[in-house]
Amino acid sequence: LAIIQALMIELGEEKYAIPLNSIQTIEDVTPEDIKYVRTKEVINLRGMVIPLVRLYDILDCPPREEESENLTVVIVSKGDKQAGLVVDNLIGQQEIVIKPLGKYINIEKMISGATILGDGEVALILDANALV
Repeated sequence: LAIIQALMIELGEEKYAIPLNSIQTIEDVTPEDIKYVRTKEVINLRGMVIPLVRLYDILDCPPREEESENLTVVIVSKGDKQAGLVVDNLIGQQEIVIKPLGKYINIEKMISGATILGDGEVALILDANALV
């Protein structure tokens, strides 16, 4: 059993966990701040160009009906590489127990496990290193 600190997020109707040790910062990004480099979305954050990852596309999750003005972007890092994960809503920090999934799920190793929340709901744990 492994217990970690994680940031709980919402993406559509689903809840996910991102381990805190891979999170650099959380930013509020306006649509005007998003630029395109070789057809990929990027943002310029404090002089660094950071690619945006739309989790809807990767996790095949239906987007929410209402589009908010600003995007909530969780900046994750792996070594000196960074990426911005676009999420719908931040729930908060929580201590979670990692339950391995074994061979049940294989989405390019983006899911490192699952956890059962206090209300009995299951949340998948995103492997930020695979997304960078």
